[in-house]
Amino acid sequence: MRSIYRHREDIAPSLVALCIFVIQLLTFFFVDSLWGVASVMLGLLMFSAMPGSISHNHHHVPTFMRPWMNRIYEVMLFLEVGIPPYAWTIHHNIGHHKDYLDQEKDPANWRLPDGSVMSRIRYDIVGALRIYPEIRKIGRHYPELYRRFRIWTSVAVLVLGVFILMDPLKALLLFVAPMPFMYLGLLDNTYMQHSDLDTRSELTASRNTSSRLYNFISWNLGYHTAHHMKPNLHWSRLPVFHAQIESSIPAGMKCDSVLLSACSYRHSALAGVRRRLPSAHQVRPLRWRPAQAGLPV
Repeated sequence: MRSIYRHREDIAPSLVALCIFVIQLLTFFFVDSLWGVASVMLGLLMFSAMPGSISHNHHHVPTFMRPWMNRIYEVMLFLEVGIPPYAWTIHHNIGHHKDYLDQEKDPANWRLPDGSVMSRIRYDIVGALRIYPEIRKIGRHYPELYRRFRIWTSVAVLVLGVFILMDPLKALLLFVAPMPFMYLGLLDNTYMQHSDLDTRSELTASRNTSSRLYNFISWNLGYHTAHHMKPNLHWSRLPVFHAQIESSIPAGMKCDSVLLSACSYRHSALAGVRRRLPSAHQVRPLRWRPAQAGLPV
């Protein structure tokens, strides 16, 4: 397995993604009832957080040793999540991770121009509509990466197009219809991870949960401060790093719930309260480098 996987811990999520894809294929080719296809789609949608998180983690630390295996895996994940190869890399890794502490630059910003907090519904809808314009905007500064994005997005859409040509209704129900829900779900989770927090410090800019269920579903993304401090750290190593920095994270940014809203801190509610930020010696400041983007190979 060492010649196939970069980390043996990725065997489990890759098998989960493969099982979902096999279910999609079996349903597409062998289920004739559109009600049956719709039922399978809704059933898979209930587990949508898992392939979404798998796709996210893969684009930070590629799953396979060989580039061609990673690209095939990303096309498969596109049919499950709706996010094509390199889209995570440009918008999320290079965009959000580089600038999440600067709400004027963050492509996933939650703060309005007047300084107020964007509503959850507005964030989800506006965020979904601007993903590809932001990718184009960021991609201008990374022409080779943007070229790969265009090529492999074309490949992924072409594969989807083949399914649509074979059976339009089945393909729309099974592959296309879930995509907006996947986008909205991923954006909504990002909103709860970061909205209305103090962006002056890495230690106060992310909510964290130690919930076993949340971290099982999300493959450890509940340790979100750790993830932002070391975005190229493999997901399986996040709990250990979180334990090392946990005492420096303010209590309001931590909870033990599957709902991140259980983390009590809201910066807008405490804006007038003088609060001491974690001191600089407690943690190294973020010095983002292109290598931290986890560029896929």
